[in-house]
Amino acid sequence: MVKVCILQNKVLHYRKPLYNKLSETHDLTIIHSGDPTVGVDDNYREIILSLSKKGPFLIQKKLNKKLKEENFDVIIGMLDLHWIGIINAFRKFKEKFIWWGIGVSEKEIGNKIRAKIIKKGAPMIFYTKEGVEAFSKLGVNKTNLFYCNNTFHIENRIPCFRHDDKKSILFVGSLDQRKQNDVLLKAFKNIQNSIHPNIYLEIIGGGLQEEYLKKLSQDLQIENNVIFHGSINDTGKLEDFYKTAICSVSFGQAGLAVLQSLGYGVPFITKRNAISGGEKNNIKDNFNGYFCDDSIKSLEEKLLLLCNDIPLAKALGENAFNYYTQHCTIENMTNVFSNVIKLRS
Repeated sequence: MVKVCILQNKVLHYRKPLYNKLSETHDLTIIHSGDPTVGVDDNYREIILSLSKKGPFLIQKKLNKKLKEENFDVIIGMLDLHWIGIINAFRKFKEKFIWWGIGVSEKEIGNKIRAKIIKKGAPMIFYTKEGVEAFSKLGVNKTNLFYCNNTFHIENRIPCFRHDDKKSILFVGSLDQRKQNDVLLKAFKNIQNSIHPNIYLEIIGGGLQEEYLKKLSQDLQIENNVIFHGSINDTGKLEDFYKTAICSVSFGQAGLAVLQSLGYGVPFITKRNAISGGEKNNIKDNFNGYFCDDSIKSLEEKLLLLCNDIPLAKALGENAFNYYTQHCTIENMTNVFSNVIKLRS
């Protein structure tokens, strides 16, 4: 069994299914600097290292020493220029290395630095196809660039598009300014007289804007049709909300909520220039969701379209469910990792 190490800043909860799936066929260890994460149902091992900071740069203490002691066959590291300790580890263990991450950013100088690092020979796994194309144009050999769709694993997911009682517009995520839920509330207000009166806006999540958004719903006089549920992470409880959802919306930011919505078979709506780590690329306009222009009117048009045509919402939901099955399962993600690992082991 190939002995694999993944270097991370911390273990995020949505990454654990990937780590456990990889652990079925690899001897996997995660080295990170967050809180302990391994529970009784987890198969991966973790090593937690303390951090030191030098200006904007982060170094995991004694990382190279630990990598030498463990003698891993393959090392997968996130290509974040702030984590200079991982870049130093690459210099020492280059022949074993695989890079993983978004890769491409809006800063041209950062892209050029990352391209220079990748050109030294280690393959790179990107979240998006756009990342592969961008770095190919920067002169990186395309045979060293791989695409692996970032995903959110849903255990025992159900086809919610088949549910008869569709009666809500759904938001799931943290309540912060970037999501632009104030725009969603105002759009919902503006369409109230043009949709069925029993359609609700359900907001799941907590955050800094929670009280502001509650006050705004009162000021807009829509509080009777807007329900704030707080944070819900239990997938069994979440699926009940997706069953009744006509669509899922996050106007300003399109992250892993996109994949969760598609996985349950609910179309997703966001704006074209939404903040995203690449997840919005899974939205295929007019097939499994909609892109809006950066205007409240455009959002209103898409909401009206689906709220007043439930068969259309269900058809897009079926497309969303099938798209997730074909492109976004944890098995798809694991297969890409396994294939790249074979190239280095």
